[in-house]
Amino acid sequence: MLTGTPNVGKTTLFNALTGRHRRTGNYHGVTAEISRAESIIGGIGYVYDLPGLYTMRGGKTEEKRAAESLEKLRGVTVVQVSDCRYLARSLPLTKELIARGKRVVIAFTMSESLVRRGGKINAAAMTKKIGVPCVCVNALNKKSVREFAEFLVRNERAENIKSTEAAEDNKNAGEANAKSAETARRTVKAAGYTFSENEYMPPKSRKAPSAIYTALWLLPAFFLVVAGVFYLAFGSGSIGVYLKDKIESVFSYLADRAEESIGNPFLKSVICGGLLRGTGGVFSFLPQIAILYFFSDFLEESGVMSALAYATDGFFSLLNLSGRAAFCIFLGYGCTAAGIASAAALENEGAKRRAIACLYFVPCSAKLPVYLTLLSSLVDKPLLGAAALYVLGTGAGLLISAFCGGKEEDFIMEIADFSLPSPLFLLNKLLFQLKGFIIKVSTTVLCFTLAAYTLASFNFSGVCEAENSILAALSRIFVFAFYPMGVKDWRAAFAAIGGAVAKENVSGLLAALCPEGLRLDRAASAAYLIFVALIPPCVAAVSAAAKEIGKKAALKYAFLQIAAAFVCAYAVHFVFSRNIAQACLFAALAGSTIFAMSAIRKKLSGKHEKTERRRARKKAGGDMRKIG
Repeated sequence: MLTGTPNVGKTTLFNALTGRHRRTGNYHGVTAEISRAESIIGGIGYVYDLPGLYTMRGGKTEEKRAAESLEKLRGVTVVQVSDCRYLARSLPLTKELIARGKRVVIAFTMSESLVRRGGKINAAAMTKKIGVPCVCVNALNKKSVREFAEFLVRNERAENIKSTEAAEDNKNAGEANAKSAETARRTVKAAGYTFSENEYMPPKSRKAPSAIYTALWLLPAFFLVVAGVFYLAFGSGSIGVYLKDKIESVFSYLADRAEESIGNPFLKSVICGGLLRGTGGVFSFLPQIAILYFFSDFLEESGVMSALAYATDGFFSLLNLSGRAAFCIFLGYGCTAAGIASAAALENEGAKRRAIACLYFVPCSAKLPVYLTLLSSLVDKPLLGAAALYVLGTGAGLLISAFCGGKEEDFIMEIADFSLPSPLFLLNKLLFQLKGFIIKVSTTVLCFTLAAYTLASFNFSGVCEAENSILAALSRIFVFAFYPMGVKDWRAAFAAIGGAVAKENVSGLLAALCPEGLRLDRAASAAYLIFVALIPPCVAAVSAAAKEIGKKAALKYAFLQIAAAFVCAYAVHFVFSRNIAQACLFAALAGSTIFAMSAIRKKLSGKHEKTERRRARKKAGGDMRKIG
């Protein structure tokens, strides 16, 4: 069982021991849920990764979860992961674990960094000093992890032998227990922990300039770097665009060769149109997504996000959020479901709901292929358009939070040290994320695209033109809702609805069903793009929200967001069509929808707060009766 204070490397060690890829980051509160997996190294069994906690009496939700697990699971080895650069932060928890009779092993991380900064640690001497086994481990080094696992196995065997001997020696059981208790008392008493130079030397203080943590310096630097990354991914002549064009040409070549070699018309249509041009079109965005993922991973692992959260706390407090929301929004750019899961660390229920309502609008990486597909027919240079859509989605989400009102959450956080992450670690993390994208496109998007393409080729009489197909008949049931935004093509309507399952479906379906391109005028293209940008996230994200705030609230947010997306798209179409009166009308409707979302959130939050107050009063009454 891995425990310890936040941001000491517990999840990194968990991943190394189990072969999993749980999210990591150089900031506090990355792990909010308890993870369990079987070790890939023999002799260890199952490994638990607990959220960080400073004390067993912590008041935060994740601290309570971790403390309950530590109390509940008995007879297991508790590995307290400790950053040896800041040893004093870990010692109070060490004291509590020993006092509770836990079988503790202390794993010191960041020992190389400690030495580089002029410090020193002697694990063998620390074992004698503290009274529990201590060992240094580097979770990014396979040899170090293997040696650590062997150390745990040896320690487990030694503890089991001691327990067996104590159980067999019934005559001396009382004496053994007394000695054990006395040892624990001496160890706890020694928790003042004054270390000699041979045992532990702290690192020389290396304080970052205070200007780094000010918004006036940090935010312009951050946005400048973001602009550079966007240019690298989407700019004219950039590496991202170059690689995207190369992949597109490969799939186009394969489609041309397939058309020449396949004789069956239907099979040729499905493979060339649905598979190679449809799903292959989504694959072509892989280089640009990889660039954004790499930048995101670098920020997470370098400690910049911690400073950014601190610098933006004042801004987020104006929107009834805290600097903690910066983590949620940043993770939401990669995956909305991950951002929503990170919102579980927010203590204030109202703040959690506001953050999740905001995340519904924040564009994730899955929307990127959709943006680029639609922008290519609307503007010559998609770079500024893609950036504007990211700003639009984030701004809409923050506006929702500002309208929601409610009590601001207190924000207390240790700022992580800046560090240069290991290139190999970043590469492995990037490859795992790209693997997930490829699997998703190869399964969900491929199956959805092929199913849609097949339905677009048949009716109840057999093979037919797409306009007379089953899919066309089904799509015409709801295509009328797209008329006010100038979209009368049932294929565009179906592609937008298909994005509810996975946003990549929109690009795949448009490429498969509209090989000649989506023929919309400028006003309709802009309106359709705004609609796709503002529709709710995928099913996985809504499910994650339901887990945190309840199914009813998650679905209400989604339906209200769909309504807001429609009225905003209508307004954009009328603005581009220069019908200002109707644009103002639908802008007012959009405002009313946002107000309705705010009112529903307040009502749900108020109900929850009342329920919590009733529970607290009931618990207090029960405690008073026990005292009486």
